[in-house]
Amino acid sequence: MVKLKIKEFMMNLSKKISILCLAFIFIASMAVFCVVMASETSIKPEADIEYVKNKNYSFLNGKTGTMLFAKWNEQDTRDSQNKAWGCKIDKITFSDSISGCLALLKSGRADFIMTLDVTANYIARKNPELKSVVCNEDRDIVMILRSSDEKLRDSLNSAIKKLRSNGRIGELEKKWIAAVLDDGKAETVNIEKTPGAETVYVGVSGDIPPLDYIAADGKPAGFNMAFLAEIAKTAGVNIEVVSLDSQARFAALESKKIDVFFWTTLLADKTASPQAFDKKIVFSEAYCTFKRAFLLKK
Repeated sequence: MVKLKIKEFMMNLSKKISILCLAFIFIASMAVFCVVMASETSIKPEADIEYVKNKNYSFLNGKTGTMLFAKWNEQDTRDSQNKAWGCKIDKITFSDSISGCLALLKSGRADFIMTLDVTANYIARKNPELKSVVCNEDRDIVMILRSSDEKLRDSLNSAIKKLRSNGRIGELEKKWIAAVLDDGKAETVNIEKTPGAETVYVGVSGDIPPLDYIAADGKPAGFNMAFLAEIAKTAGVNIEVVSLDSQARFAALESKKIDVFFWTTLLADKTASPQAFDKKIVFSEAYCTFKRAFLLKK
């Protein structure tokens, strides 16, 4: 009788151990599954990028576009783009910021945003309902200065040429543009000061991220700060960064609130179209080149 009870006890114990083992295996399997699922969902999707083929811009016909404030009026901008691209854009409207452009697009008040490929790809990656359409039109990125500040322009040009020839600009693009496109973040960079050096006030707007980038805390970060830090060291000047709306850049230059605005875009092929601008301003050497692009809803 005792032996029978012992045998029965051992059988029950064996069953309980088997159940516990199966439960452990199930839990472990679920844990692995959850880790895999978490790692897959944490991967950010690639931007939806298309390319204009055979210079066919008919997808813009009858559409309303928006872009950052330009030096020309909206109608002249529309007409010049229609002539250049052989299309029939219905209307161009200016916005004072890239967030303003995005609001118009998302609300349906605009059909596309005209910007740079680096910015279109960045925004499309953060907004899966949008796509980037890139055209084969190179745009040089240059800084703007008052025409009276020739000495400062020459100093900046000398620094840009040196940073370009020694490969430093390429390194900055890889770290602060390509990397930001991958993870969506940019770190703050401190610009070192040189006692007794001239101070140059540089305006940034954050309107062509991640080239000109403003972090969530409202402070400039990433390529703009890293590049200006290199310019400061190479040109031997102190740089103070001033945040302002891109539409205010010309007024800020004229009123001497700033000495330099960080960016404007010019056709890289200057023989294809004359660069007609206000004679009160001049441009630095190009420090980056990107392509024209559009942001549209999918």
